[in-house]
Amino acid sequence: MNENIVLSRVAGYVSIASWVVVLFPQIWINYKRKSGDSLSITFLYIWTIGDLLNLVGAIYQGLLPTMIILAVYYMLTDTTILLQIYYYRGRSRQTDDEIVGEIVPLINNSSTPESRRQARTKQFLSILISLVGVCLTGVIAYIISSRTKPQEISDKDQEMLILPQIFGWASAFLYLGARVPQIILNYQNKSTEGLSLAMFCFCVLGNITYSLSIILNSTDPDYLLINLAWLVGSGGTLIFDFIIFIQFYIYSTW
Repeated sequence: MNENIVLSRVAGYVSIASWVVVLFPQIWINYKRKSGDSLSITFLYIWTIGDLLNLVGAIYQGLLPTMIILAVYYMLTDTTILLQIYYYRGRSRQTDDEIVGEIVPLINNSSTPESRRQARTKQFLSILISLVGVCLTGVIAYIISSRTKPQEISDKDQEMLILPQIFGWASAFLYLGARVPQIILNYQNKSTEGLSLAMFCFCVLGNITYSLSIILNSTDPDYLLINLAWLVGSGGTLIFDFIIFIQFYIYSTW
């Protein structure tokens, strides 16, 4: 197995590791605040539909096993976060102001500027360590996998199939538009309070390594054309993720 194929597999496993943990920080924040109102429900629904189409397209097209595993896990995590949000919204309707009063801010705005800076620094270091840990997990997963399946074969000889391409492009456009409702909600609220910065960092890492797993596997034009929908769906969302990063910076209280 040549060097590029090895790097492709490593990138694929790092991407899997990223998406395995991507929603954990947001789930934890929702749990602490007893609320999921900081998340746009439209964002989550579009994301979920995109993941469903991505799964169907990946299976029909016979993409890399890592890509299909990712697609399955996307659906599981989507379902988890949606159930959590509806659970807290149901509780909120039942107890009205009682639950609202329990919402805990991520950063105490009544604290001093110095303490807020320290909290932010601690948060960034925690995210950085988590990202490094995810990368190491992906590398270890590849090493274990390569020892159990040393003759893993590349899927460079795919054929262009119309139906999976339709599903793949539909999911790509949904991914591109999914973050727009969240960006609008952040702008309307002039706040990213309740959103997990770590979640979007894992999204960026997952999308970058997901794209690399395709590109490093082969640069043959026909192969890239077949996988273009998945490249657009993962790589294109990076633009919107960075817009959300800018919102985190603008709306943060330092």
